[in-house]
Amino acid sequence: MKKLVSIVLFSFVVMNVHSASEFSWNAQNAKVDPKGDIQWAPQPFKFVKGSSARYIDFDAGSDDNDGLSRKKAWKHHPWDPEAAGKAKECGGIQTYVFKGGVYYRGRLVPKDSGTDAEKIILTCDPEWGKGPSSPDGSAAAGRAVICGSELATGWKKGADNKDIPDKDKVWYTDLKFAPRCVWMVNNDNSVKRIPLARVPNWKVSDPDDVKSEWWHWDNPKKPFDNFINDKNGKKQHLGIDTQHIKGEPDYFQGAIVWSEWGWVMGTPYPVVVSVVDIKQNGVGFGSQWGYEAGSGQKIPKFARYFLEDKPHYLDDPEGEFWFDKKGDGGRLYLRSPGDADPNTLRIEAAKHLNLIDATKMDNITISNIDFRFVNPFWKLEAIPFENKDVDCAVIRLLGSGRNITISNCVFEYVHQPIYLRASGKADAIDNVMICDSDFQNTDNGAISVSEGANWADVDPSIGRVYDVKILRNHFFNTGIRPNRYAQGHNLVVTGAETLEVAGNIVDRVYGSGIHIFGGKNSMMLGDRPFSRILIHDNKVTDPMLNTNDWGGIETWQGGPAYVYNNISGNPGGYWNYNFQGSGKGAGNARFGHAYYLDGAFKNYHFNNIAWGKSKDPASRLGNTAALQEIHSYQNMFFNNTIYNFVVGSRRQAPQAGRDKFLGNIWQGIGDLVFRHTDPAKSKEEGNAKDAGPKKEHFAMETNAYGNNVFADVAKFGVYDPSGKWLDSFDEFKKALADNKSLDSELGKVSSKNLLADPGKKDFRPLPDSDAKDSGVKAFVPWSLSGVVGEWNFYPSGKGPDDIIDEHWYMADYFTARENYHNMPMFPLKGVNIAAANYEDGPLENWTKGSLVLNGKDQYAVLKNDDMNKPFEHNVVWKKEKKNETRKASGADIRNPQIYNSNFLVEVYFKTAPDQKDAVLAEKMKDAGYSLALNAGGAVSFNVKGKDSEAFALASTAGVNDGKWHHVIAECDRKSGKLNIYVDGKMNASGKGPDDKVSLENNGGLYVGGTAAGRCLNGSLEFLRISQGTLADAKTTIEELYAWEFNGPFLRDFSGKPAKDGRRYAGAIDLE
Repeated sequence: MKKLVSIVLFSFVVMNVHSASEFSWNAQNAKVDPKGDIQWAPQPFKFVKGSSARYIDFDAGSDDNDGLSRKKAWKHHPWDPEAAGKAKECGGIQTYVFKGGVYYRGRLVPKDSGTDAEKIILTCDPEWGKGPSSPDGSAAAGRAVICGSELATGWKKGADNKDIPDKDKVWYTDLKFAPRCVWMVNNDNSVKRIPLARVPNWKVSDPDDVKSEWWHWDNPKKPFDNFINDKNGKKQHLGIDTQHIKGEPDYFQGAIVWSEWGWVMGTPYPVVVSVVDIKQNGVGFGSQWGYEAGSGQKIPKFARYFLEDKPHYLDDPEGEFWFDKKGDGGRLYLRSPGDADPNTLRIEAAKHLNLIDATKMDNITISNIDFRFVNPFWKLEAIPFENKDVDCAVIRLLGSGRNITISNCVFEYVHQPIYLRASGKADAIDNVMICDSDFQNTDNGAISVSEGANWADVDPSIGRVYDVKILRNHFFNTGIRPNRYAQGHNLVVTGAETLEVAGNIVDRVYGSGIHIFGGKNSMMLGDRPFSRILIHDNKVTDPMLNTNDWGGIETWQGGPAYVYNNISGNPGGYWNYNFQGSGKGAGNARFGHAYYLDGAFKNYHFNNIAWGKSKDPASRLGNTAALQEIHSYQNMFFNNTIYNFVVGSRRQAPQAGRDKFLGNIWQGIGDLVFRHTDPAKSKEEGNAKDAGPKKEHFAMETNAYGNNVFADVAKFGVYDPSGKWLDSFDEFKKALADNKSLDSELGKVSSKNLLADPGKKDFRPLPDSDAKDSGVKAFVPWSLSGVVGEWNFYPSGKGPDDIIDEHWYMADYFTARENYHNMPMFPLKGVNIAAANYEDGPLENWTKGSLVLNGKDQYAVLKNDDMNKPFEHNVVWKKEKKNETRKASGADIRNPQIYNSNFLVEVYFKTAPDQKDAVLAEKMKDAGYSLALNAGGAVSFNVKGKDSEAFALASTAGVNDGKWHHVIAECDRKSGKLNIYVDGKMNASGKGPDDKVSLENNGGLYVGGTAAGRCLNGSLEFLRISQGTLADAKTTIEELYAWEFNGPFLRDFSGKPAKDGRRYAGAIDLE
């Protein structure tokens, strides 16, 4: 095992410092204040040059130079379509060095790739030229700028367009391109964005409500579902505003309208006003996704909106522009800030949509470059399928790429900084690193890395994303003007097989802060046997400024996802229409969450901090919830600190059960701690429903609530299907017990505050508070590939013989997420097992998680017929409006029956001293596999096909010494080997079967013994069976063992290990 050491750096402790043997999840990525804060700690840029270099100076270079030195620099990069001469002729693997402080104006279309031995590098040497200033005006020496704009010059005064007001205050110039964005750059290099002409001339004057100066629909006769047909007879939304929609129709016709909508999400989107009805004081416009209005989306009363892109609106003395497009170019009209002469100003007009635009990008590094001033697609209301350039970006890859590094760059005043998509069915993106960069003031989010699937796709033949790391970046003010189909999310990764998001600081973003999809999308067929998502050491504050129903940190779909040591603060999600229209009830003002599991499965959330600005259910600032789940299960929340929310934890569609809430601090909850079903409309209704027959089953026997500590909470919540109000601690605890929950201890209520000074972001527990010794030790296994059974040896509430299976495998039949919980699981049936067989074990302390067997007649079994029972499942093609019922049987069912695949068995156990000849885990009948103790007390691993030779391997040392041992037995078909690992080290290796040998048999899976004997006298703590090897899971025995026995879940927020296995509840432990 490795020893983690906390070291002080100034007033901060560097996170996750470790010994020389290093794993990514244990690396230094941020600085943490032990009080409960995280600060950005990017790694400094180091100039690296390959074996061949070329120099680029856009201001003073010439493409006829050789480019071999600074003095003979080119003007253009060879990938620039404008390149000429020797620059255009150059290719191959080069380091391209851009001169610092010089604005390179152009776009690059990569035509070369590097190799595994040497990358193509685009960079800037800090010793050559001067860098631009940072946004606050301070020097940032040594970076070049690649920008997508041109200087707008030659201004003439006086508008010639009849619809422009105050024509003598407007200037114009003619351009050969069509800008959608314009900026003014000041002498100190700071930037002011000049908005597209709009009405009203709104500004962000309220940091808690960025749309406070927008107009709103008043819909006087009908609060929503007002419609009107356009000239083609297509049904449109009708927004009615009796205060402002009046006068000449031409003032509104053809404008771009950005409107909030309902019921949830509600992100304003750009769409054209297609019809104007002055008699109704209304304008008609389409839905966000282009469907006929009325298909689920609402335009309710009090939803806010503004209009833009009409010459009529060019009237703001603080600055606005409008562009009259004619062909590829047109005339740019400007009302300059302060009505200054623009000939005395530096005005940048956006030209290019993509600055580095590739369909293949292998072995490339982009570092130490500023990117600025990029154009969006002209047709703001376009949907993505109209043109690939709707999803434009500074760095865009539509295709395949591997070994891509983007580091130490700045992206500011751009549409979308990074967009990587495996767009074709055969495309693959792998080994991507985006790190140590700064993202500010963007329109459509910051980073998007995605597989090739679209919403509701069923065909699994799509481009794939494999390994991605997004580390130590800073994000501010992103997603302010998203594309029509987008929500403005800051950092989105979809479908990566392995992903690490760590050390990122996200502040004041308009969408979700960190938004991650694992495994495969809902509705999709196909096997996704492996996923590993690590989200740690990040801080997200003030997200969802422009949208709702998201999370500051949000996970979707398949895990395991490890979410730890993060901070998520003041999640927004303000929905004005609901707050103004529904009254000031609990949760009516906002619908944003600190951590959102939006159909997320097999997540581990630990050592996280969630804080809100207000817990007041009636306030427009009341933060909805710290934790939110829908359809989600197999999730564990332990040792987290939650402060100042209306609701502590929300759970929608909780039928699956299988959630654990352990060792958390809940302080300052204004309404319900646990809203784990929909509450009844009244206390009386809930009591009546509770007394009657249950109309729905929740698997509450698999839920656990224990060791939580509560202070300053209003009510405890709702839990069972009746929606009965459980206002007090005792009522909620009784409901847990009555429903036979796995753990119904719940915790304790403190009469005093638990946290030092959370209002000032000091989240340490108070010494000797009720949080002391209430933290839990929980076991978090490292993810493997193709897990088909996972048992922690604690029983469900059904009885001591029901040993819960907690495996996760996104098999082909996992299609619609709302039905995942109905897919097969494989609980073990205890034989001659009673409650007394369960004792405290070393892996967890919140329950008795060690199954003690007597070596005579006690064991557990999973019958072959139970694991192989055929079943039906539905496949739904939503877009095609088609569905099909399919039957899964035989090898279709992912279970402990092994056919021709790789596999491994992992077990943590101890024997009585000198125990021999006992089964650990065995599925063998003429063929199969067996992991057991042999006659010498060593581990034996036996594998046999029905018509094949038998393969056998034994460990070199005994494990029957009465001590706990960790063993993995592995069958690798590719190498034809069996391997045994004992206590984190390779112990034995020998011949094994190839992939032609099937181990199929009709015997049961026996654990700890069989009906015929060979019973274990000892204890079992953990057993897992996987249809894959360690290599299939992209890991090693060293990494797995380090995680499981010295991983971050055994430490606190700042990396401190628990003393003597005891710790305070919440994210932060005290010495």
